[in-house]
Amino acid sequence: MNNNFNSYNFQTIIALNDHLKNLKKLDDIFQYLSTYISKDFGINRFQSYINDKMIYSNFKENEETLKSKQFLIKLNYNDNLEVALFYKNEYELENIANVFNILKTTFNLVSQTIYNKYLEFKIKELSLRDSLTGLYNRQYIDEYLKTILPLSSREKKKIAFLKVGIDHFKAVIDEFDYTIGDKVLKELAISLENSVRESDLVARIDSDEFLVILHNVMNEENAIMVAQKVIENFKKKKVIVNEVTNQTLMKTICTGISMFPDDAKKVEDIFRSSDIALYEARNKGRSQLFKFKKEESNIIELF
Repeated sequence: MNNNFNSYNFQTIIALNDHLKNLKKLDDIFQYLSTYISKDFGINRFQSYINDKMIYSNFKENEETLKSKQFLIKLNYNDNLEVALFYKNEYELENIANVFNILKTTFNLVSQTIYNKYLEFKIKELSLRDSLTGLYNRQYIDEYLKTILPLSSREKKKIAFLKVGIDHFKAVIDEFDYTIGDKVLKELAISLENSVRESDLVARIDSDEFLVILHNVMNEENAIMVAQKVIENFKKKKVIVNEVTNQTLMKTICTGISMFPDDAKKVEDIFRSSDIALYEARNKGRSQLFKFKKEESNIIELF
């Protein structure tokens, strides 16, 4: 394509922008754009940045792409968004130069649509995140389980749920203050994420209670091993209480374990069984775990 608007006019770009507005997800927008600029402009590798943070790439960085050179497009009408085109040789660079004005005009016109969708995504993400720890919250878990439970049932895979609670957390607030309490919660969040696989999920679902979701667990023994690891790892954590005296606080946690689909098949039953398991673990003392047992659940008194 040559660099003139007779064959590629504003109506074409406006039609593209209208189509992008109708797409629901930011990834859908970029995937469509990726196909679009490859087909219409012959450019196969690009990345997009918002406020200097990369939010999309249509290639994985490997030795070949790391050798590629970058051609950055700075947009006139949206300082938040930048587009980087990648080329390997002079032929590809010449192709970019030939279509540069049209390509820049295209991204200028669609940039607000991209940025608006990005803001929608960030707002939704913030509503599903715990503001203190950055972990997902109970609202996210409810939606997440609606998707993951049917999938695990079809694939006949087990999921372990570890309900984690801090031992005597109220005593931390009474002895110190909420600032120290927040430090303990943040340290626990970090410890939990470092104790499980990247494919697993950690969420804060109550003031001092967390939920760890372990995917594709072979049996309850595997879940118990992870629960023990989680307890032991946090036991080693030191929270600085006084920066001047370097006074530190060390806390412990208990963990209740529930298995899907063995112990519970519905979301509400998963939370109930893991609650009961955590309650029983705490009854045993500090740094304890308890595996939920259906046959005993009818005689457990929660209050």
